[in-house]
Amino acid sequence: MRNLAHNLWESRVDLPFLALRAAIDLDNLIGKRSEDLKAINQLVEMISQELVLSACETTSMAQLNPATAVVLNYAIDDSKISTAQTKISELIRETRQIVQSLREVAENTQKALAEEPETIEQLKSFCLALSKRALASEAPSYEEESQHPYRR
Repeated sequence: MRNLAHNLWESRVDLPFLALRAAIDLDNLIGKRSEDLKAINQLVEMISQELVLSACETTSMAQLNPATAVVLNYAIDDSKISTAQTKISELIRETRQIVQSLREVAENTQKALAEEPETIEQLKSFCLALSKRALASEAPSYEEESQHPYRR
């Protein structure tokens, strides 16, 4: 049963779920329950692909999905890592710093725990806020026919 639950847990790769899983991984790291940060690496990869962070130094608005920009901006503001950004270049710079911090934590967990525990807490808050904002931004799925008994 554990294997089936693990497979179901790993099969979803949407941003809200992945960000939530990353927050859980960071919480487990803080509580010294686990050092498995696979979701962190996947989240870093997803954000990097979205922003084309590794391909070039500057990213234009044409390369950034506006919905993603809004979600990232709100998540940064909600988590108190930084204030809301007013320019796309500022948002990209701030996101790059967050991605770099996530990479550093994933690459050297013991050093991060010893030297920067408050950074791990902030990153966990960012991941939670990112999950919440990404889920809220998804388009609702409504059925064509109302299920209300008086509206049939």
